[in-house]
Amino acid sequence: GKGDPIPDPDPDVPPHIPEDDDEEATSNVITYEQYIKLTDYLKQKENPALLPIQIAYYTGLRIGEACALTWQDIDLDNQCLTVRRSMRYNGKRHKTEIGTTKRKKIRTVDFCDTLADILRKAKTEQHKNRFKYGELYHLNYYKEVKEKDRTYYEVYSLPRTDEVPDGYKEISFVCLRPDGAYESPSTVGVMTRSAKKKLEGFEDFHFHMLRHTFTSNLLS
Repeated sequence: GKGDPIPDPDPDVPPHIPEDDDEEATSNVITYEQYIKLTDYLKQKENPALLPIQIAYYTGLRIGEACALTWQDIDLDNQCLTVRRSMRYNGKRHKTEIGTTKRKKIRTVDFCDTLADILRKAKTEQHKNRFKYGELYHLNYYKEVKEKDRTYYEVYSLPRTDEVPDGYKEISFVCLRPDGAYESPSTVGVMTRSAKKKLEGFEDFHFHMLRHTFTSNLLS
């Protein structure tokens, strides 16, 4: 189910809600060895934060941008992806929303063979899980919500056998849990923080460091 590609968010809405990891001031980076240590730890735990972390390390995406990526945004043949939107939890509404990226610009990022391979494997794994979970597998949807002066999109996950409510459009996210439900930035943030407690040398680690690391690797 490809689903309709979600329309590009209106650049004026919704206002950017700061993410946990908007720690722009810290310019800390992690070494490749640390990155491998972190991903090995997450692999053992079959932790769904693994894919967002791998994507961010190789592309410099923010946590909300990685979680909002869809398979339509990814061109595996030309090894590039398009960042159109960001996912965030709106605490006032108690809803997960999709809106514009922080700078409200759509951008394209090239990626390496390593990430291309990771993404291909993730896609295959998702197809396998669809069969493995059967009717317990979840599909993801977005719903356009119009308010006086703004339009925004709410995100929902439903078991595939559920009847789909009116106005729900299917969307195929890249970062999924094994049961097909989308992975939210809040959960990835929580998982990242619990991993840093368990790993030696990760006391100061936060997701946004992957963005600084990517930039620093590009410069070097």
